[in-house]
Amino acid sequence: MEAGLKMDMEREDWKNAAAQASNLSELTLTTGETGKSLKTGRQSVELADRSKDAGSRVINRTTLANALHQAGEREEAEKWFIEAEAIQKEDQPAYPLLYSLQGCQYYDLLLSKGEVGEAFRRGEKTLEWVTKVSWLLDIALDNLTIGRAHLTKALEEKTGNFRDAEKTLDLAVEGLRKAGHQEFIIRGLLARAELFREKGEFEGAETDLSEVLDIAEQGGMLLHLADCKLGFVRLYLAKAEGGERRTEYREKAKENLEEARKIVEETGYHRRDGELERVIETLRD
Repeated sequence: MEAGLKMDMEREDWKNAAAQASNLSELTLTTGETGKSLKTGRQSVELADRSKDAGSRVINRTTLANALHQAGEREEAEKWFIEAEAIQKEDQPAYPLLYSLQGCQYYDLLLSKGEVGEAFRRGEKTLEWVTKVSWLLDIALDNLTIGRAHLTKALEEKTGNFRDAEKTLDLAVEGLRKAGHQEFIIRGLLARAELFREKGEFEGAETDLSEVLDIAEQGGMLLHLADCKLGFVRLYLAKAEGGERRTEYREKAKENLEEARKIVEETGYHRRDGELERVIETLRD
């Protein structure tokens, strides 16, 4: 991929060079090379601007924005998402919101900021667009956004009603499996594992997390592996609250926490710094 990028740049084929740099940024982010991902992400934006291709300029800005988000640079990430959406709105007036993977990545940032209503509104709208053209992966990604929003809302309001979250996240996982992209299946499983845990259905949570663990380890997906380990931490802490085998579960939580912390530090996955601190405080109690 790096060789292809070099060749495209030598030929001054800026559009293909931008695509190569964007793909390289996404790949290195997944494998935990966050610094390299940011570098090639910025390069992809410069190359896309040289190409003057609106689609490339949108996609490559969201590639960089997503890498920045995972690196913990949320403010700069949001700036690039907003800029990408402005370019898209000008190029595709009928579709003024980021959609497909680019939309999912932006809505992920909005959810992390607590802007649940905005993420839900956008997910509902873009789901309407992609359903009309039967884009399987995009439909599943929008269902994932909507399901996560439902879950967050239920937790914030403490209603105990997870029916909408369950229905939508099941649809998301089913659709992601049909689409066949392992990285995206992981995202659905992680969200559904959280739902299972909150409902007290620990067996379901463990099943989904175990599948994530297998996929992430086999694919060298270090950021997803860190998410999986954090998922196990929260699951074991929830199990420990029941009283039985409390010491055993807290020890398992500590083991997974240490593994997650190590990955975060080594990869620069600083988006998870706050979560790590909160879990560490919980284990100190």
